[in-house]
Amino acid sequence: MIDRNGHASEPNEARVAERIRNLSPPQADPSFRERLKHEFVSGSFADRPRVVPIPPRRTRRRLRWAFGIAAAAACVTVVAALNQPPRWTALPSAGTGHLVVNGTPVPIHETAELTRRLEPGARVRLECTADLDLVSSGLIAMQLSPGTELVLPSPPGRWFGRSANASIARGLLRVTTGRRFSGARLAITTPEAMIRVAGTTLAVIAEPAGTCVCVLEGAALVRPHRGETTRISSGSRCEVPRGAHRSAMGEMRGTERPKLLDLRDRMRAVMN
Repeated sequence: MIDRNGHASEPNEARVAERIRNLSPPQADPSFRERLKHEFVSGSFADRPRVVPIPPRRTRRRLRWAFGIAAAAACVTVVAALNQPPRWTALPSAGTGHLVVNGTPVPIHETAELTRRLEPGARVRLECTADLDLVSSGLIAMQLSPGTELVLPSPPGRWFGRSANASIARGLLRVTTGRRFSGARLAITTPEAMIRVAGTTLAVIAEPAGTCVCVLEGAALVRPHRGETTRISSGSRCEVPRGAHRSAMGEMRGTERPKLLDLRDRMRAVMN
């Protein structure tokens, strides 16, 4: 027998081909035919799942880039949020009066409202009969004496943004740092000098005669404007007279020692 390509077939192949040609066509299942007819008439076959085309390779590459950028942005947002330090909190004061925040007087006993307004960079002035404590938990505690006017620093971040800056126009500011302050820096500027704090308890006094810095523990660096830097150790003080370019060293003021000890000891619960 000759196949359709003109080649001679083997006897066995010929017999198999003959049997296949003699087979009767398979009968469709009646239920299947009825279901197919119903779907065709009703149009319900259009609701069947369709094959989703695979996007071109270039589109897939763009999608990967978009997902990568979105993931990186999410990571940056999370890290920035975790880096945020505790905000300034006003503690209750025994005095009466106001804290003027950016020109707005707030009663000293309204600690919640004071805390809400104490943003980094705010200019504050204490018009009160007693001291006021401000705390960034675990980082810094500051005590303002009546009449003190300063610009609030931003508490140092957890991993980055670890430098903070404050300025005192006049008055007395006591500072003690906590466990989480380690590795951070605080710069305090007065009309006569700049004081750099790196983990200590100290007082910065800006008075008409000049600036005085008293260090209870730790150390601080004092540099008169246009002058040289001096390191102050525990129990010492540094005075920079107004208009002078040099500082004078001595023993810390006796009135400041008990005040600084009290501040440090009271703040241990929120500093450790």
